[in-house]
Amino acid sequence: MIVSQHSQSTISWAQDYDARVNPTLMTRLLHEAIPVLQWTGWRVLEVEEGGCITELPLNHATTNQHGTHQAALLSLSADYTGGLALATLLRGVPFAGVHPCNEDNSAALWLAAMDVRYKCPSTGHVTATCKIAAETAEMVRQRYFAGKRVLVTLPIIFRSNNEVVAEAEMKYFAQPSIQLKPTREKPAINPLFKHKLKASARMIAGLRASADEGFVRLDNAHERHAAGPHGELLAKRLQGILPHLQHTVAARTRHIDETLLAIPGLKQVVLMGAGLDMRPFRLFNQLNRPTFFEVDLPEMLEERTRVISQLQDRPVVQRRMVAADFKVDDLAQVLLKHPDFNPHVPTAIVYEGCSMYFSQQENQEILTLLSQLLQHPDSRLWSDMVTPDVVDGTTQVEEIVAFVDGMEQLGEKFVFGCSDPTAFLSDCGYRSASVTTAQEYLDSRDPTYSAYRFVVARK
Repeated sequence: MIVSQHSQSTISWAQDYDARVNPTLMTRLLHEAIPVLQWTGWRVLEVEEGGCITELPLNHATTNQHGTHQAALLSLSADYTGGLALATLLRGVPFAGVHPCNEDNSAALWLAAMDVRYKCPSTGHVTATCKIAAETAEMVRQRYFAGKRVLVTLPIIFRSNNEVVAEAEMKYFAQPSIQLKPTREKPAINPLFKHKLKASARMIAGLRASADEGFVRLDNAHERHAAGPHGELLAKRLQGILPHLQHTVAARTRHIDETLLAIPGLKQVVLMGAGLDMRPFRLFNQLNRPTFFEVDLPEMLEERTRVISQLQDRPVVQRRMVAADFKVDDLAQVLLKHPDFNPHVPTAIVYEGCSMYFSQQENQEILTLLSQLLQHPDSRLWSDMVTPDVVDGTTQVEEIVAFVDGMEQLGEKFVFGCSDPTAFLSDCGYRSASVTTAQEYLDSRDPTYSAYRFVVARK
């Protein structure tokens, strides 16, 4: 039950309540998204359109040394009480980080400022009530469904033992998630989109760092540093939600390494969407010291620079960072104009974890441009692709359905699947391709891995 971001929903409140914002559902979703809420026993009691009541119990997890609630937890309760009340106004719109969704249909919501006034100690369970005035509710709907950013301040009243113990004013931003992404017309990157880029890169580094001992050859010290506590936390969480993802990332890491090592006289490696890939430091000497071209958005390259600058005992490698937007820039020209890039020497292009997030047309344009960089007969493209039934929901494999659902819960919805990678790459200018499923590569009986493919092609 999804509605357009720029039109009022025809979904009734009763339908929306049942499917998206009822107390049982929202308590579960928020406990999953914010574990501290589950730890404290916080829960949603009542939801109405433009209103919400929640409860913060007085228990061992929530009290301070005087047997009253910790002030910070009242503030936490206020944040999600007001946020849920705001969410009720946008019928049918899933909220990023809470509901299964993608950037095209979800709303981004975050707290901009808060003012909490504590009146007296709270010595019992505390209910937090947010009721949005009718005129405020109408303003929120009009602005959001007109495609405009919403900035609104909402009141929260806390009561315990039938008396008011605190009052809060919570200021929120809300807007369609798709508007956070940069475009040709608006190239500036929103801080939340920048955070998501960095979080995704740290997560992959965390998954690599926690790979099974001996499964893939990694310098875990470098990977752990790249992940940091944020990446390690995300990776640990994902191992519970998506147990297949870690093996998938480890398998593709090893397959890429083996592909690079098999190219005779390799001189250049192009890492598309380099993120926090530590491969230049891990394989530099094994690959006979090629030059690595690390291609990503400027904001991600800034984070990469910061992380690498803090590496201890960092090997001296030949690296060139290249800023580019895959959807906007002519990637061939960006690299061909680089003074250190030579398309006529053995080159490997690594297009890792990218294809499933671009449309078919976008992938065709990107891969066609990249083919211009592979002028030497030993040059190769490495890419991973999923099958179409993963994207369109027609797969009959329960494990794949569970995996895709888990990815959507993380806001990482796949949009492209390829039934015949060899034919697709032929249309993009590649004359041959070898295709291996992750299931074959892992020698696994688990059908989940059958839908994930590693493709190596030459021009």
